[in-house]
Amino acid sequence: MRILVVDDSSVIRRKAAEILEQAGHECDLAENGLEGIKMALSNTYDAILTDIVMPVLDGLKLILRLRAGAKTREVPILVLTSRSDSDTVLQARELGVDGYLLKPLDPDTLLQRLTTLRRRPTDQTG
Repeated sequence: MRILVVDDSSVIRRKAAEILEQAGHECDLAENGLEGIKMALSNTYDAILTDIVMPVLDGLKLILRLRAGAKTREVPILVLTSRSDSDTVLQARELGVDGYLLKPLDPDTLLQRLTTLRRRPTDQTG
């Protein structure tokens, strides 16, 4: 799988990439949501892993823009964040995330969740 990791923490980005690459995945890294959008529009990804709290463009706005884009609306999105409040979880789910993981990053949980992801069906209505 080719995975885009979007997180403002360089430590988290590197750790996630290390875990994913050791499992045989290819990773690209973005340090905020705006950079993530640009990369998602210019490349093809099998999944996107994003934080919620980031500068420039936060993860919720990133998810909203990805779900609105024809190229990116089907790409599975996993959230990896320290935000566990019910409002944030609900908002992310309403925006269409495919999984919600809490920091600290647990390698086994991350890899297990990735194996269960499937591309979203294309909306044929419009």
